[in-house]
This record gives sequence, C-alpha cells and structure tokens, in this order.
Amino acid sequence: MKTRPPEVVALGRRVRQAREAQGYSQRFVARHLAERLGQPFAQQQLHRVETGARELAVRELVHLAEVLQVEVGQLLAPAGDAGLFYDVQGADRDVIVYMGRISDDVKHLGEAEGRLSGALDRYAEADPDMNLSVQRTRAQAARSIADTVAAALKDEWAAMAKAERA
Repeated sequence: MKTRPPEVVALGRRVRQAREAQGYSQRFVARHLAERLGQPFAQQQLHRVETGARELAVRELVHLAEVLQVEVGQLLAPAGDAGLFYDVQGADRDVIVYMGRISDDVKHLGEAEGRLSGALDRYAEADPDMNLSVQRTRAQAARSIADTVAAALKDEWAAMAKAERA
C-alpha cells in the first residue's frame, strides 16, 4: 500500500471538516465543484481527497475553497498545526489565483490546438498535395501557441509582482 504524504492527508482532513461544518454532503460539494471546474468531479473523487488518497490541482483547490466558503489558507494550514487555520495573505493568495487562471488559459489553448490540428488533418486528407503546407502550418501554430502561453505567463507574473509591490 502506498504511503500517503502527511500534508495530503491533513489537507483532506481539513476539507472534510470544512464540508461538515457547512453541513454539505460529499455529493453536493462534488456537484458544485464540477460546475465551477467545467468538468466532471465525482463524489468518489472528493472522498479520495478527504482520505488523502488523491491530491488536488491548484485550480481544484481554489474552486473547492469557494464551494466550501472558506479561505484557501484554511485548507492549506500546516499538518502539525493541530487544526488551527491561518489566512494566506497578499501575494501568496495572488499566486494561487494566478496559477489557477494560467491553468485555465493553458487548458483552453490546448483545446484550441486540438481543434486546429483536427482541421489541418482534414485539410491534408482532402488535398494530399498540400501535406507539406499543412505540416508547416501545424509547426507555425505550435510556435504561436507556445508564444501565447509564454506571454500569458509573463503577463500574469508581472501583474503578481506589481500587486506584491503595492
């Protein structure tokens, strides 16, 4: 049996405590979390989070805190904190929010690249003589997506640095 990291188990315990304090069922939280994420999140997944068998992605953590109506810092309290909560202040909170936004941006870019790739494949099938042109277009699109992600990251980090200085 795989050993669960103590911080993951502690996070799961705090998620369960916050859920129970609100009087929410696992099914209720999972359904509302799935709506916020825009993707499936089953009750069984929440159970695995609460037992420390499943880690959360940053954007899942941010949205889960919103569903549970708690601060992200309350869920991230150190494992040895004996249940005391603390609030993530200033730049730390911004980092979590920005990372969630960047994750969403990258997901949308990946979806767009997938649609573009499919369209290029259909184009190449329709006109086999254009295969080399399609390959060049695909390479240009990949570079463009990489440049867009890099620019988004740069903008997010610049905004975060500006917020930290303020």
